[in-house]
Amino acid sequence: MNVLIVDDDRFVVSALEQKIDWTSLGIQHIYSAYNIRQAKKIFDKNMVHILISDIEMPQGSGLELLAWIRSEGFNVQAIYLTNFADFNYAQKAIELQSFEYYLKPIEFDKLELIIKKAINKVKQSQVKDDAVKVGHYWQQNKEEIVEHFWHTYLKNNDSISNEELQEQLKIKQIDYSLHDYFVPLLLDLFPYTLVDNMEIISLFDKENNLQNRLKSIIAEAFKDASFRLDSFLEFSKSKEEYLAIFKLLDCTSEVSSKDLLSSCNQIIAAINNQLKCDVQCRIGAISPLDNFPTTVKDIQVLSKETVDFRNKTFLLETTIKEVKKYVEPNLQLLEHYLETDNKLSFINKCYQYLTNLLEKNALDQNVLCSFRLDITQLIYTHLKKKEILANKLFQGKTGDLLLAQSSRSIDDLMIYISYLVDVSLDYMAFTNSQKSVVNTICDYIDQNYQENITRTSLAKIVYLSPDYIARYFKKETGISLVNYIIKKRVDIAKDLLNNTDLPVHIISDKVGYGNYSYFTKLFKKETNYTPVDYRKLSNS
Repeated sequence: MNVLIVDDDRFVVSALEQKIDWTSLGIQHIYSAYNIRQAKKIFDKNMVHILISDIEMPQGSGLELLAWIRSEGFNVQAIYLTNFADFNYAQKAIELQSFEYYLKPIEFDKLELIIKKAINKVKQSQVKDDAVKVGHYWQQNKEEIVEHFWHTYLKNNDSISNEELQEQLKIKQIDYSLHDYFVPLLLDLFPYTLVDNMEIISLFDKENNLQNRLKSIIAEAFKDASFRLDSFLEFSKSKEEYLAIFKLLDCTSEVSSKDLLSSCNQIIAAINNQLKCDVQCRIGAISPLDNFPTTVKDIQVLSKETVDFRNKTFLLETTIKEVKKYVEPNLQLLEHYLETDNKLSFINKCYQYLTNLLEKNALDQNVLCSFRLDITQLIYTHLKKKEILANKLFQGKTGDLLLAQSSRSIDDLMIYISYLVDVSLDYMAFTNSQKSVVNTICDYIDQNYQENITRTSLAKIVYLSPDYIARYFKKETGISLVNYIIKKRVDIAKDLLNNTDLPVHIISDKVGYGNYSYFTKLFKKETNYTPVDYRKLSNS
């Protein structure tokens, strides 16, 4: 705490500095000034809590100084020392909210008591200021505080008692009680699209304000409901899952399932139109605060176990949980569609199978995953018959993401199945065009002759088995794959020997033979000359 003494009498300033026990009063800094101008400079550069000032001074009165202090917004306790018992002075001092008006001559023990009271007043003022600051902070950060509470509570609810819960609410100044009721709404978004069976495009890569936009859509849909949106949480880093938490305004009022469905359908339509994204809504049961995390877990389980189409709403209370039995589709018919390249019939048959199960309430996660496994094996087996390496053909981010998403809805599984069928039939058509495969292999060898090329590495390029590639290449070109590679390298080596001065061992490395002796042996076998003799002959 700091004090400023202002008096045009230097002896008074010196006496006050020396005869008051400032240290015992808790004063850290004592500043002094002999006129208003000096005092203002001190205020501009330092924090002053208590002002002890004369009134009558040649270059401006102490009252003028206090008027300036108030206009600048400094929170200071002012004590006036004066020789004049003037009523007008006293009245003006009161108007400027001075702390004390003390007539000289100075009795230091009495003045010290006045200063102690001023110090107490400063401390009380600081406590109030701190409380105001905390209040402002809470108001400005209310959403973040409430959001942090819900994240922590939903994550650690198993280890927290009702007493601890109430204590947390008190500390965070959140106006909830154990008797309050809440409704959870889980949003499952589908923020991706497949383009030309090649590239996955994320719909929200450039969306920086997604959470606020979703929150606004939800608030608008439920604006006339008997509960308010209290918090909106992002439940996954992939921007796929969000939780809206509603607080009932009147615990005695009933919440209509029809109204809930209507509001959720409004949300789905708004997200479809504004964000160009599909979504599913899942509404949990109305729950008291201490049971709310259990309800949230229930709708998360519901989200993972139930299978349906996108853009639908599910109520936890109306969902019947029962184990479904998987009955495989007509795999022979589906295989026939693949054999005859009948993509449309294959896709339609899969879609018909899934929708029939849904209508009979016989579809869940286990059934869907079993069906997906059968379809995948059917396609992989068909490709193997054609000696196409399915695991290589579908390797990559696109296939991995579509597989991961395929269990989320019927739409997603159909996207994955269509991708498998499209890529398979397209590649089978490519392999049936005999020259296309040969040209692909030859182009690769022509561009990568310096690398270690094997049948296995070529299999990764054309997604065919290594043995099949070797047989097929010789059949189409009349030359074995190994001999084609040797011939290509020797031809490049001839060109380098003829047209450069590079040493032979460097040329050997450039055409893919790190072993100089082996390169010389192959070169002589192909040309009847060693590389050195070939260069001499060429030069002559």
